[in-house]
Amino acid sequence: MANGITTIVFDLDGTIYQNFSFHKDYFRFLLEDTGKEAWYGSLVGFSQDVFAGRRLVMNAFYRNDAVRADTPEEYFRLLGGALAPEAHTQGFPPREKYTYLGDAWALVTFVGLTLGLLEGERRNLIYKKTRDKMESDGMRGDARLRDAIIRAGKRYETVLLSNSYEATARAFLSQLGFEGVFDRQSFSADKPYGLVEALGKLSPRALAHPETVLAVGDHAFNDLAPLRALGCRTLWVNPYEGINEPPHDESVKTLNELAAYLNALCAR
Repeated sequence: MANGITTIVFDLDGTIYQNFSFHKDYFRFLLEDTGKEAWYGSLVGFSQDVFAGRRLVMNAFYRNDAVRADTPEEYFRLLGGALAPEAHTQGFPPREKYTYLGDAWALVTFVGLTLGLLEGERRNLIYKKTRDKMESDGMRGDARLRDAIIRAGKRYETVLLSNSYEATARAFLSQLGFEGVFDRQSFSADKPYGLVEALGKLSPRALAHPETVLAVGDHAFNDLAPLRALGCRTLWVNPYEGINEPPHDESVKTLNELAAYLNALCAR
């Protein structure tokens, strides 16, 4: 290809669709029957501050240790002390100890972990409830982006790699109108730890020539960092203003901008 790209690797959540309100449902499910239901409004407001760059540091690692606090404000203050400068993407810090605040899903999960409310099967249960709520709300995909990916697929190999469970992800893709859009796809990909292996299984030629791969995603650690380390190009999908930026080659903010980027790529 004239631009040197042969394969485009896409993420699902936050990349193929954008949802700016699911954290509210997540917190509602998280706090149910815990005695902390009154914290709901404070957690929602706190998350909005994080997304605006006013609290915590996005695209940085935090320790998952439980935070004991009697009030939301005390909790938020102590949470800031969990920043983990010793952790770096190159070292793949253990997920049991650290969370990389790379997107809204990471933030709500981090809150749940540090509040001690995601023990046992509760983590998967709350995730599933939140995804089910997205689907029941009748969420639809972006037609312009869908058309742009289909157009890109006529020129490049298009790959979807998602950490979502296959059954829920396939149903959600169908609802979004993205069923059958990608050349290859894999779910429960265990990104970032299993990202390179997952891509290698789907497209061995991509890893043979990493400089010909474009990785597209909103979570810089899960979707971009492991491939960028190999020499792949990266397109960061970031809808937030004023947050800490991770290493990346190019960026877009919206689904329309992503569609325009792909269309321009096909025109080169």
